[in-house]
Amino acid sequence: MLPKKILSLQHPIVKNFVKLRENRKWRHEMGRVVISGWKQITEAKKVDILLTEKGKPLPEVEANQIYFVTDAILKKVTGLLAPEPYAATIEIPAQSTLAQKRWILCLDGVSDPGNLGTLLRSALALGWEGAFLLDSCDPYNEKALRAAKGATFRLPLRMGTLLSLFDLIETEDLIPRIAAPTGEPLQNLPKQENCLLILGNEASGVRPELKETFPSLSIPIIGIESLNVAAAGAILLYTLKK
Repeated sequence: MLPKKILSLQHPIVKNFVKLRENRKWRHEMGRVVISGWKQITEAKKVDILLTEKGKPLPEVEANQIYFVTDAILKKVTGLLAPEPYAATIEIPAQSTLAQKRWILCLDGVSDPGNLGTLLRSALALGWEGAFLLDSCDPYNEKALRAAKGATFRLPLRMGTLLSLFDLIETEDLIPRIAAPTGEPLQNLPKQENCLLILGNEASGVRPELKETFPSLSIPIIGIESLNVAAAGAILLYTLKK
């Protein structure tokens, strides 16, 4: 299949890329997300639409449609000032049930895409088996995707309600632990065979319904009041699993 050319910033495909990147509702209605850069696209292996600069093909990637585009178009569709010469749309992966997963990260109201992406990346790197997202920002947000460095597509994800979280804990016999400043010091916890670690919103923490139900743990810190949720999460993910 010979690639076609797109030269106009007003082309419908360009507009759709931008809308997918900027609009969460549209992403999930279409079931598609924009990815960019050589690494992310080659890891995907199969994409819907591939945009590339002329003379820079990706023979290792299977694409339903390929278009040669200008640098200005790549900047427009990726939102980056200096993008790599590749952008694509791919299907949003089906959600996991998280059945038979023993080590699960739960993010309750995490609102910063950079924090969410970093936590997904840390969870994958440290051997956790899935993530449950409760009223958090979209993992397919462009900033979250960049921070996750591909973890979004490799770590099983589930987006659900408070009720479905309680059902998961009961069905899978998970041990919930809430990260909170007043919790049991981390070093006092016994070795666990499984865990559902709950991290809360950057400003308000974990919601009261969870705080009042499950035990909490804390990281002893000296000289400062608190840690960023991504930093605290990485410490907890590592220590609980080791």
